[in-house]
Amino acid sequence: MAVCCYVVFIRIQRTAMTFPSADLGARLRASRLNAGLTLDAVSAATTLSKGYLSRVERGLKAPSLLAIQRLSAALSLTMGELFGETTSDGAVEVTRRQDRQRVAGGGAERLFPTRGGGLDSCVIYPGVDLQPRPDARAHAGEEFVLALAGVIELRFVDRGVVLEAGDCAQFPGHLLPRLRRVGEAAASALVVVSRQAG
Repeated sequence: MAVCCYVVFIRIQRTAMTFPSADLGARLRASRLNAGLTLDAVSAATTLSKGYLSRVERGLKAPSLLAIQRLSAALSLTMGELFGETTSDGAVEVTRRQDRQRVAGGGAERLFPTRGGGLDSCVIYPGVDLQPRPDARAHAGEEFVLALAGVIELRFVDRGVVLEAGDCAQFPGHLLPRLRRVGEAAASALVVVSRQAG
């Protein structure tokens, strides 16, 4: 009886474990900005180059497991939080209607406490006279206005825009329009300010 022997050669290629980078990069950038850290600071804390970190954040580079571990430690996050599998305790904020903060000067309610940058939102109740939005200041970001009730006019330097309930407008933050309600009916609008972050 003949015995056949087969020798099988298996070539194992060693590769670094990598992870999908598009969503992860966006989460890394948001986490870094929320922590108030620059790319330089994260680079120093992780010993990963600034260029490498920039490519990871833009989704151009898939980070290794070691890089993920270093980044999660530097940002004080778990790996589950970086991958979007868990939510940190302070990630979701809720403000109840009765807890809204009145803006100095009246005519508006702040929906969340201001942190000096990022996103700011309020509900405004414009009067019959053209007035700047309470607490408004010029900035390099964008503003968004959604008419919730009534009719509202936004008056810019050289033009006016009328918004009825459900209409919205978006414009650069340096324009600072004055606002008023049109007609006798009460009017309100949601204003969202997105300030430019570095």
